[in-house]
Amino acid sequence: MEPQNSAGESLRFAVSVSRDRDQFFRLTCPSCGRDFKILIDQNDLQWALSSYCRRMGCDIGPESPGQPHPNRIRCPYCGNEDETVRMHTEETVAYLKRTISRELVIPLINRWASGLEQTFGGRGHSEGLLSISIGFKHSRSLLPVRPIHGPEIPDLKIVTFLCCGKKAKISEGWTNVRMCPFCGADVALI
Repeated sequence: MEPQNSAGESLRFAVSVSRDRDQFFRLTCPSCGRDFKILIDQNDLQWALSSYCRRMGCDIGPESPGQPHPNRIRCPYCGNEDETVRMHTEETVAYLKRTISRELVIPLINRWASGLEQTFGGRGHSEGLLSISIGFKHSRSLLPVRPIHGPEIPDLKIVTFLCCGKKAKISEGWTNVRMCPFCGADVALI
């Protein structure tokens, strides 16, 4: 990922999110609480994860060329439609927050605090009869251990939606899928 902070500086860091052996990524419906998986590639991961970087005050680099990514998806179980980023599992959200904090937030705080120390470090300032003394000492904080996401278990069955050709994984015994999670077309599992 290559986010930019508010000063326009470009920062590079890697985010590795677990997918199962079939390259499916787990999501959880915020409405019914059931897990399902969608087939995504690296460009899709950058698209899906960029909102968390934006919440931390940085932008992801230019969008990947090619097919535009949908920003909404439907749950194959209950039909709830929501932003894809709102369907990340709790584990994925926690991982992303820890990674962005480690790679972006803590280094920015360290740079800011170092700048304060250089400006005010132990020096006093006096003006006429009024004397003000400001001192600031900063010891650089160590980065936490790099978080790990996964491993992802190879569960659920693969369903191919003929309407748009996309694939998802749903629970083995579930046959009540009535709508494509991707394009919204009416479907019937047989």
